[in-house]
Amino acid sequence: MTLEIKKTTKLEGRFKVENETVKLVTVEINDKGVSEIYESMYNQELYSKNRVEMRKHEKELREKRYEIEDKILEELEKTKQE
Repeated sequence: MTLEIKKTTKLEGRFKVENETVKLVTVEINDKGVSEIYESMYNQELYSKNRVEMRKHEKELREKRYEIEDKILEELEKTKQE
């Protein structure tokens, strides 16, 4: 019997119009800086009507993901050099 502990980072982006969740994106970033992305669309019509703004927010979430991935990779590189 063994215990495996794994550190991950999780981002959750809820894309909303007024109070309605239109889309949910979950990003799980593992300890190697690799992401798994899960998307759920709840209202395609609202997404289509608001796609310009939605895409701006998707870009913000993607940039945040890259920032975290890069930070993890940077830390891994530092650890390698020590």
